[in-house]
Amino acid sequence: MSVNFSVNNNAQAQSILQNLNDVQNNINSEYSALSTGNSVNSAADNPAGYAISQQMTSQVNGLNQATQNSQNGISMIQTATGAMNQVETIMQTMSSLATEASTAGMSYSDRANLQLEMNSLAQQINSTTNQTQYNGINLLSGQFASSSTTEGTSNLTIQAGANQNQTLSFNIAATDVNTLNIAGTSAAGIALSSGSISTGVVSGTNGASFSGSSAENFVTTAANQAITFSNSTIFQSGQQFKIAISANVSSTSSGASVTSETLQLQTENGNDIGNAVSISVASATSGGTVTLGDSATGAQLTINLNEAVNAFTVTSGSSGTFNGVISFTATGGTASQAGSQLNNWQASSSVVGLNIMNQSSAQNAITSIHNALNQLSSQQAQLGAVQNQLNYTVSDLQNSSENLQNAKSTITNTNMAAEYTQFSQNQILDQVGQSMLSQADQQPASILKLLQ
Repeated sequence: MSVNFSVNNNAQAQSILQNLNDVQNNINSEYSALSTGNSVNSAADNPAGYAISQQMTSQVNGLNQATQNSQNGISMIQTATGAMNQVETIMQTMSSLATEASTAGMSYSDRANLQLEMNSLAQQINSTTNQTQYNGINLLSGQFASSSTTEGTSNLTIQAGANQNQTLSFNIAATDVNTLNIAGTSAAGIALSSGSISTGVVSGTNGASFSGSSAENFVTTAANQAITFSNSTIFQSGQQFKIAISANVSSTSSGASVTSETLQLQTENGNDIGNAVSISVASATSGGTVTLGDSATGAQLTINLNEAVNAFTVTSGSSGTFNGVISFTATGGTASQAGSQLNNWQASSSVVGLNIMNQSSAQNAITSIHNALNQLSSQQAQLGAVQNQLNYTVSDLQNSSENLQNAKSTITNTNMAAEYTQFSQNQILDQVGQSMLSQADQQPASILKLLQ
């Protein structure tokens, strides 16, 4: 083999330098792999492995976030069902009130107090409906009710997977008293019941009697003028009442005439509401109004005195006391809207409870409340099923994330033992290369010896 002595080209040194560069590049990669624990830190390390690992990383991140989404959904459902439990507790109390009011032997005041409590409970249900929120969103106001109902038009949709359309949707029905059909209707006015005027002679002589048409005129005229309810939550639509009138009549040379009257507001079965009020012809003709009823409960009726004194007209007879009864039915005001759709998804705070002011109404209230309990229990069962589904979803997502993370690690994780062995080998090669490069660099100096 011939030996080429040249000062312009040192092939040995260049070859050693190239090998040394390769070793140092390997050492740099091994530094990165050992310090990060990843064998693939850039696309240059393993192009195919890098692409696969990025796809897996995206999938793992999606699964982890879907797990968090599902757990948030569980918290949302727990918030809703917790409030529904409170509403059910309130309705159980309402059922007890209705059952109590369904029995005989209760005075008007007893029933009025039960009604006031029923109204308060109805308002509390609507308050709970409005105050149940998750991250500032009202859950029970009806906006997330089923689209097949009149309350809501949208679903609650949970992104429960890493990919598109891996979602879970559910509904939450409204829990206000109107949606549950356990609301009463406040009275707005009165209506004369057909055939409800009764007249008769308690005492008197010569066949004295009363004119029924005058009594009808009293109610009809006064309804347009001065008959008002001071507490329409006690006087509810459909309730029947009576005004018992006792007229004192004196006989004069020109005929018998009414001198004074006593008015008593009563329930349909004759229980007095408050105290009787006596009026004279003089006070009545001077104008003004008179209030009948019970101020303690607010069950009061205000009537026009000018009409009251003319309730009965003596058509014949002499002095005496004559009794008559005018019956009327309370009529409802503006119908309550179903749910809370038209109230900015807020339940009304001015609602009244089911009418329990008489036995028949209280009996109907029992059925309505039981139906509402069944309705709410069914909704809770549906939400419970969704919560269980989300619990299973969380478990599945966590398992998938763990398995995918393990699969990714086989591609990207550094085999520390093998990598460190290779690193030690390359360090030795680097030291040897540097030593050999130093020897190769000295080779041209031997040419000087030929020139001496």
